[in-house]
Amino acid sequence: MSGTRSSGRKAMIIVVSLLLVAAAATVAVLFWPKTANSTTTTPGVSSVVAPPTISAVDPPVTVAAARIKPLAVDAGKVPTAAGVTKILGPALANRALAQFTGIVIDAATGKVLWSKSPNTVSQPASTMKLLTGAALLSKVDPASRFTTRIVQGADGTIYFVGGGDVTLSARSANVNTVYSGAPTVADLAAQVVASGAKVTRIVTDTSYWTGDDLAQGWDAGDVAGGFITKMQALMVDGDRKDPSDENSSRTGTPAMTAGKALARALGNPNLSVTTDGTAPKGAKVLASVRSQPMSVLLAQALLNSDNVLAEALARQVSITLGGAPSFTGAAQAVTIALQDLKFDTVGLTMVDGSGLSIIDRAPVALMAGVMDAAVSGRIPALRGLITGLPVAGVSGTLSKAQNRFTSAAAKPGIGWVRAKTGKVQVTYAMVGYVPDVDGRLLVFGLNSNGVSNPGLNAQDVFAAALRGCGCS
Repeated sequence: MSGTRSSGRKAMIIVVSLLLVAAAATVAVLFWPKTANSTTTTPGVSSVVAPPTISAVDPPVTVAAARIKPLAVDAGKVPTAAGVTKILGPALANRALAQFTGIVIDAATGKVLWSKSPNTVSQPASTMKLLTGAALLSKVDPASRFTTRIVQGADGTIYFVGGGDVTLSARSANVNTVYSGAPTVADLAAQVVASGAKVTRIVTDTSYWTGDDLAQGWDAGDVAGGFITKMQALMVDGDRKDPSDENSSRTGTPAMTAGKALARALGNPNLSVTTDGTAPKGAKVLASVRSQPMSVLLAQALLNSDNVLAEALARQVSITLGGAPSFTGAAQAVTIALQDLKFDTVGLTMVDGSGLSIIDRAPVALMAGVMDAAVSGRIPALRGLITGLPVAGVSGTLSKAQNRFTSAAAKPGIGWVRAKTGKVQVTYAMVGYVPDVDGRLLVFGLNSNGVSNPGLNAQDVFAAALRGCGCS
């Protein structure tokens, strides 16, 4: 989510053409990872798990065959450091970049073509989600899913057991929410009714996660601002008051809100709801639903810079590695995963998985290194990072609705630049990639400190300049 504090093959990359209609039509090209066995998860995968007495199998995830020509990472002429430095000259002279660090890498060779203090640490803002994503893709089965259950207690009590799925929706399956294809409370309620169980009380169980609800360096006011909520393992619609609005304020009482949603779905909104319970071990499962696959959830988290979803994914990394499902456990697990991938984590200070904390620190070289590994295919597991990256002027946090790539100098990047963005306090960050005019893929990272609003356009112009590079 963007805002004043939100962090707002031979490898092959598929080139997808978009037609953008403005004053005139321009051809936009998108790049997607491609392997011999590559498939993309569709947003409509069934999320419902039948009651335990019924054997249910999730439908296969399929996608229509591509009708586009793949582009090799090493396509085009070999760029030179001198050529890249020259074309970036005007963009780098813009004072709106303020105090900045940055790096540009040739994806085909891994060679650094330009840099300025790339190992200096700064607030990464939402580009921190790239590190969370890399850890998730390398340690957690991308096809695995979160599970939410309802189990039977005594004397009409049912336990609503959270399993970390923040996308569970209180809306009907055919009503749009921020999270496409999310499971619903209505499905759970229908299964409870079908079981014939008597219900007189709902108790929520959030014990799947531990530790503090809010991370160090978070502002509690950001709950009302819509950037975050208390991290409880049971919630509906990311705890948004308006499930269809990405920027909606949050209730701040995730588990209670979820419990009340279940009561309404059961047809009795006056049912007693109690929080902070623990389901009895071995209790009979009355209902369960599963989230979209982790790979799909990651794409959703990256596209709109969803802080709550990113935190849930970071905790799943910790759980997979046997760590604590807390802010501390997640930060440690992500760091371990990066080190296992042979990334240099010197200078990395991580207290959350979203980058919202003002305590987070990282060098732009690390961020760009992760992006380079994904784009080049040098670490195949990381290719999934590319799927959810916003497209300049088209989608997510780089869309025109976010006032990105709207200036004359930035418009050449529309449809070509793909990047993860970040904003927190007076720091703007962007890490992504773009093909130059010769078809060579250039990976970049840019972090500006002490900025004001013009800094966003200045970063857009930087990326667009690389698109215009014929820098051999």
